[in-house]
Amino acid sequence: MGGFIDIRFPKNISFGSSGGPGYSTSIITVRSGAESRNANWDYPRCEYDVSYGIKRHTDLIALIDMFHVAKGRAYSFRYWDPLDYKSCRKNETAAFTDQIIGAGDGETVSFQIYKTYDVTGVDGSTIYSRVRKITKTVKDTVLVGLDGLQQTSGWSVDDTTGVITFNAAPDDGTVVTAGYEFDVHARFNTDKISAILDNYHLGTIDVDIIEVK
Repeated sequence: MGGFIDIRFPKNISFGSSGGPGYSTSIITVRSGAESRNANWDYPRCEYDVSYGIKRHTDLIALIDMFHVAKGRAYSFRYWDPLDYKSCRKNETAAFTDQIIGAGDGETVSFQIYKTYDVTGVDGSTIYSRVRKITKTVKDTVLVGLDGLQQTSGWSVDDTTGVITFNAAPDDGTVVTAGYEFDVHARFNTDKISAILDNYHLGTIDVDIIEVK
């Protein structure tokens, strides 16, 4: 039986790989040419082609090692997405005010970490947003705030679930915020790989990685 291994796929391979989020949409086109679209998923699923990240022979060996540890599709792991791995924009530094993750009610002590993606109108107002559940935060990167004040103690985070737990429940109406770095919960999308050794120093491999939802 497979499970989750708390290790990260080689970061240097991820940096050169291609991929990102994808959705599933059913489209029906009638005789007139008009179409009806139905979104099958509320949340995206990321997919990556890691073959583009193989730059050196050592990269190929590292990927094969990872494949054996994961037993193909059996075990999931962490994957670093170089285009989306922070609570803020890629060129910014994560801050405890980045994401609102809940509001206190005087009783709840645990809060799931989320990331919100916004689209703004020409007047700067938010016209659409999508919320993503974050489950694989990176160790020692999580920052927490209550009503705009950073909290350096009195809480803990589970980096395998993305849940922040306070020692005491935040007061009713208290805005809970967080900043962090995160990985994608992912697995290999095949149980078999095909590797080619082009020469003694370089090789190629054809293998995909897919997000676990």
